[in-house]
Amino acid sequence: MLELFLDVDGVILDFESTFMDFVREYYIPELPLNYLPKSWELKDGLLSRLDVDQTWNAFMGSGRFAQLNLLADKESFNRLSSTFPLHLVTNLPQEHYGQRIKNLILHGLNYASLNLGGHHSFGIKDYPSKAQVIEGLRDKNRQVFFLDDHPENCRQVKAAFPQARVFLMQRPHNEEVPDEDWERVLDWPEFVAEVDQAVLSRG
Repeated sequence: MLELFLDVDGVILDFESTFMDFVREYYIPELPLNYLPKSWELKDGLLSRLDVDQTWNAFMGSGRFAQLNLLADKESFNRLSSTFPLHLVTNLPQEHYGQRIKNLILHGLNYASLNLGGHHSFGIKDYPSKAQVIEGLRDKNRQVFFLDDHPENCRQVKAAFPQARVFLMQRPHNEEVPDEDWERVLDWPEFVAEVDQAVLSRG
């Protein structure tokens, strides 16, 4: 059977929209409504004038990080988590773990575990990659299904687990990235459909 390992920001929760609203309110009032960044590093267009670290710290101290809206829908998410082991792997430092928990509770999402890891280490010694987190959690009798919106995380997980199905969630910041050894899905419903189809194909 399957075991699911899912990113959070840009997959389950809509970090970009809330962060852009904050940027528009406090830093760049002329930023267009509904603007989403075209680069993960926030260097595109008007965003190039930001001090990203300063803006990030101000946002994280504002309380808004615990109030992100859903990209996934609660019903299908909780259906998956009641059917398969579903682990969340979020690329954050430890000090923001509590806010992440609050946001997930706010939406009533059920999951097996919430773990810290990813390609961006925040300068933290021995900060794990998502592949390392999965290695410590996975049931070797189950096939790994991994979903993330950052190509580097997808690349590392596929290299570590060649038999895994690795999905890149399409977002504006990865639209121009050439596909590699992963499957691109346009949104959460398309990923859920892939999981459901995998179950059906196994009879």
